[in-house]
Amino acid sequence: MSIKRSLHISILLMTVIPVILITIIAYITVTNRYAALTKENTKKYSSDYSYFFSSHLESQIIDISALTENPDIKSCLVDMASDKDRLILSSSDNYKHIVTTLNTLSANFDQNVEYYIYNTDGYLIMSSDEDASADWTEIMKTEIHTYSDTTLISHSRFTENTMDILEPVIADNNVIGLIRANITSDYFNNSLTDIHDHFLIDESGQFMLGYEPSVRDKAFCKYIRAIADNADGGENTIDASLSSEISGVYTDRLHYIYGYTLIPEYNWIYVVRQDASTYFSIVSTLPWVFIVVLITVTILSILLSETLADKYTDPIMDICQKMELATNGQLSVRCDTGRTDEFGTLASSFNQMLDIISTNYNDISSARKELEKNQKELEANYRHIEDLAYKDTLTGLNNRTAFYLRGTQILSHNEGGIKEHAVIFIDLDGFKAINDTLGHDYGDLLLQSVARQFTMLISEDDILARNGGDEFVIFRNHIGANNELKDFLQALVSIGQHPFQIEDETVHVTISAGVALFPRNGLSLSELMKNADIAMYTSKSSGKNSYTFFSSKMEDEINRRNDLIEILRNAIAENYVYLVYQPQANIATGEIVGFEALMRLKTPLMGFISPEEFIPVAEECGLIDELGEWALIEACSFNKRLIDAGFKPLRVSVNVSTVQLHDNTHLVNIIESLPEKTSMPLEYLEIELTESVLMKNFDHNLALINQIKKLDVSISLDDFGTGYSSFSYLTRIPFNTLKIDKSFIDGICINPTDMYIAGTIINLAHHLGITVIAEGVETIEQLRILQEQTCDVLQGYLFSKPITEQDFVELLKVNS
Repeated sequence: MSIKRSLHISILLMTVIPVILITIIAYITVTNRYAALTKENTKKYSSDYSYFFSSHLESQIIDISALTENPDIKSCLVDMASDKDRLILSSSDNYKHIVTTLNTLSANFDQNVEYYIYNTDGYLIMSSDEDASADWTEIMKTEIHTYSDTTLISHSRFTENTMDILEPVIADNNVIGLIRANITSDYFNNSLTDIHDHFLIDESGQFMLGYEPSVRDKAFCKYIRAIADNADGGENTIDASLSSEISGVYTDRLHYIYGYTLIPEYNWIYVVRQDASTYFSIVSTLPWVFIVVLITVTILSILLSETLADKYTDPIMDICQKMELATNGQLSVRCDTGRTDEFGTLASSFNQMLDIISTNYNDISSARKELEKNQKELEANYRHIEDLAYKDTLTGLNNRTAFYLRGTQILSHNEGGIKEHAVIFIDLDGFKAINDTLGHDYGDLLLQSVARQFTMLISEDDILARNGGDEFVIFRNHIGANNELKDFLQALVSIGQHPFQIEDETVHVTISAGVALFPRNGLSLSELMKNADIAMYTSKSSGKNSYTFFSSKMEDEINRRNDLIEILRNAIAENYVYLVYQPQANIATGEIVGFEALMRLKTPLMGFISPEEFIPVAEECGLIDELGEWALIEACSFNKRLIDAGFKPLRVSVNVSTVQLHDNTHLVNIIESLPEKTSMPLEYLEIELTESVLMKNFDHNLALINQIKKLDVSISLDDFGTGYSSFSYLTRIPFNTLKIDKSFIDGICINPTDMYIAGTIINLAHHLGITVIAEGVETIEQLRILQEQTCDVLQGYLFSKPITEQDFVELLKVNS
């Protein structure tokens, strides 16, 4: 395009564009101002009318609440409950007075509100409506006791285009009847102006009080209910939980403007509708005015632009030609500087610019090369930053961020969940031991070696990432037949079945994996990751070196465990945990010589929970110390109360778990404080340890037992015969009591070997000065054999099951 034509067009545009802009601004200002004013007024009307509606409705609620407290009405309903003869009741003065009251109250509202009173059988016993015939019997028979408070029904079941207010009449905390107020639309319309259309929408999106909606009204109803229910999802979304009032304006862009206000007490929407045809008529006329103005200005601009373009064409063309020559490398060209106007100044400046360019050409070439070099460095740095953001620096695999990004993209493009995917959560069994024994450098090398093995196993479109630590995740993009996925998982687990050679060391780790399937086990990547993690921990708890598919039962078990942890945190404060006591009797005389305190747990939500379930959970989550301390204090306090009551001093046995023995001083400090907290001498306390607890850290536990023995506390070895059952450590640990496990006691009557072993244990313990208790004695035959073997004490259901404090005291009274 020539410079003359360009200048011609430029001048034309410079003249026309401001006119266009001014016209558009005026158009927008006028229409927006008019629209804003109209919408604001409509919104204000809806807000004012909704307040009016709420206040009138609240007035009726107050009136009907007053009726429910009316002593005459209560008296009448009580009489009706005792005397079903309505004919006799209706002739009473009290009955007539109530009807007069209802008629007067209804007349105050021009019969736009009618009142009905029902008895507990659902029969209409009195009303302000002389034509009332509906008795609501079938509904009331089944539903009367469900109305425990004021209830609004937006669409009456008996009278079309009305609404009901229901409130029970209560006497002595019992429902003796029901009062219903039936309200017509005229109750509200008589005080409203007729300038605007208005209507109500209930919580289900239905039009109330007989309003007949148009097609546009129905479209608006769907829109506004979506906003009020926070379901729109767009810029008009309103979170009803954050505000007690929702109001706004909506236009259908054709005929009407709707102002709406949410009545939060009932989740109803009050709407005012205004005719917008005048507004849209003005809006449609303004563009024609704009077109006429634009055509006029354009004609004038064309004439002016042609004159100015001719004047400035020649000097501009000259400079253009010289510039083109200079661009082609002819830096010696110069422009004529004979003109005294701005073009002369431009020519002179052009000549100076060429002089500078000629002088510094080499410097400019060098700077350009430097810029190109810097550009390449910036691109390399960007790639490096991207690697840092999405790559694991140790293994070179995708990191957690990249895994979530790519996995989420794949799931989002899987519309309707047509394709199946699998998320596999992987953990290395025994990795911590390698870090602790060989060092983190070997651990890092092992992770790199495992990552290379995983990389060779997956497909090109799978996603492999290091989740952190020794955890890896795989997004299996395509899974075919179920056997194909199982073969892949078996190959994955098999990687850990071969030792890894890390420099000069051979290390062994196994692999536990959990699998969650899309869409069966979750629709989002986060949910799939969580469920795969749960399945992985199931693999670990099942022996490791395996894979497990997620099932809802696993999540239920996790949820139950979490619920149990929460219960245990508050078990003492909420009295969920308690002790029962099982007596220990002299096997020869039957005299009670001690008792064992056993912890139990029962909650209103989960009922009785077995110790075999809650004790391991308490140990895992670190709550066993608190529960164990409580049990010691509770058991010793009970024993002290027995002594104070005059009973012969008994020895109380309390079990101690593995976790309580971990700390060198905590358990000892608790035991030392018992005399101060309970006033019971420690000589009447016995600490029970099982073989499995004792042998987990024998040397540490032996030192701890010796500290406890110095406090004059007895030590009992529980469940002897089920664990290591080494007689050698009986000579190393200062036991006072040895308890033969129930599994041996069960067999002494039928298995000569069990009887011989039990006799040997009793004989050896006696030679070592240890008292022997037989656990789980349930039959006379077992008792006879134990007496023959000279066992010392029996504990079992033959004598008594674990019982409460009160029952134990009663048993002592009988046994004394």
